[in-house]
Amino acid sequence: MRRIPLTLLLLAVSGCVFTMTTPVVDPPPPAVVEVWYGGEHALPTPLGGGWCWIDGPHPHEFFPDPIDAYAFADGFYYWRAPVVFTYYGGHPMPGGGWCPIGAPHRHDYFPPYGSGFAWRGSGWAYGGAWTASRPPPPGWWNWAPPRPPPPAAVRPPAPAQYRPPPPPLRKPAPQPRPHDDDGRPPTPTATPRPLAQPTAPAATKPTTRPATPAAKPTETRKDDKKNDPATPKGRDKKEADPSRKQVD
Repeated sequence: MRRIPLTLLLLAVSGCVFTMTTPVVDPPPPAVVEVWYGGEHALPTPLGGGWCWIDGPHPHEFFPDPIDAYAFADGFYYWRAPVVFTYYGGHPMPGGGWCPIGAPHRHDYFPPYGSGFAWRGSGWAYGGAWTASRPPPPGWWNWAPPRPPPPAAVRPPAPAQYRPPPPPLRKPAPQPRPHDDDGRPPTPTATPRPLAQPTAPAATKPTTRPATPAAKPTETRKDDKKNDPATPKGRDKKEADPSRKQVD
C-alpha cells in the first residue's frame, strides 16, 4: 500500500500529468437550405463578395449578409441598401467615357454582366477591349439601380425563422445575358429566309377563236340567170305559168 503513494509522488516530481480526454466527433454538415431572392443583390463578403445579376426570383444556398441590407416580402429577400463598389484602375463609365483614376476608388454602381470587369476579392478591375484612348460610345453601358422592394416589404426575419415563398411563386428568372465587350457593335443575326412555298399554276382561260362570219348567200341576178346555160330558154316561164301550159 505504501508503494502506490510513492509512485504517484515520483510521477508528480517528474512532471508527468494524467488527463482524462473524450473523443472529438466532427459536427454533421449543415443542411442545404434554399433561400429565395427577389432580384439583383450583393454577394456575401465571407463567400467572396461581388454581385448577382439575376433580375427576378432565384434561389441561393446562403442567407443574406448583412441581413439589414435587405427587405422581406412573401418569402423573398430584396436588396434595399445603397450600391457602392471599389474599382481598381481606369475603366469605362455608364453613359460612355472613361474613368482615368488609377488608384482604388469607389462608385455608386456595379458593372454590366460579362462586360470585361472581373471581381478581385474586394472590388472590380477592368480588362476588356475599351481603353482611355478608345472609350465606349454612350449607348454601350446604360446603368440602372436594382429594382426597389415591393411596398409591402418588411424587415427580414432571422434565418432560423425564414419561410420560403409558396410553391406557385418559386419560378426562377432566366440567367443574365453577357454584355457585348468586343469593342464593336453587335453583329446582327442573319434571319433565314422562309422557304418558298410551291404555288399552284395559274388557271389558264381557254382561248376562243373569233367566230368566222357566215358567208352571205349570193343573189342570182336576172342577167346571170339568162346567161346560165343550164337553164333552157323559156323554161322558167312555162313552169311558172301552169295555165299557159294547158293551152299549148
